[in-house]
Amino acid sequence: MAFLAKLLLVSLLSIGFTATSAQVGIFGNVTLAGVITCPNDSLATLRIFRIIPEAKVDVVCGILFFQRTVKSTTTNLIGVYSFSFSFSDILLNNPELCYLNVTLPSNSCTFDPPGGAIRFPIVGIQSVLGTVSTYIPGAPSYLPV
Repeated sequence: MAFLAKLLLVSLLSIGFTATSAQVGIFGNVTLAGVITCPNDSLATLRIFRIIPEAKVDVVCGILFFQRTVKSTTTNLIGVYSFSFSFSDILLNNPELCYLNVTLPSNSCTFDPPGGAIRFPIVGIQSVLGTVSTYIPGAPSYLPV
């Protein structure tokens, strides 16, 4: 009988720790980060891409004429950008309904997108608990800005 009591106690502790982990996932910060690169035609077959420092990266939310930039950053010297979304950020502007707008510095890439900008949808990756644990950029589109 003592064995069953210990098993029940361990099970309850596991459930308690799982609930605590879920709260951290729900109320903690969620990150969206990446590297802006430029495919170089001579190196594309080797899958080597040149990084683009000083590219402007915006998180844009809204529809049609009511779009606004809610977060903005510039890539560092190795082309990396990073955004952190708090629980209140996610409540006010669901990042999955927004997109990344990347403006390349002039002459930074052999590829020149229309309007000088590339758009990436923001995709949420869910944890096993069903909460979004991280965001990643989706497939790019090259629309005039």
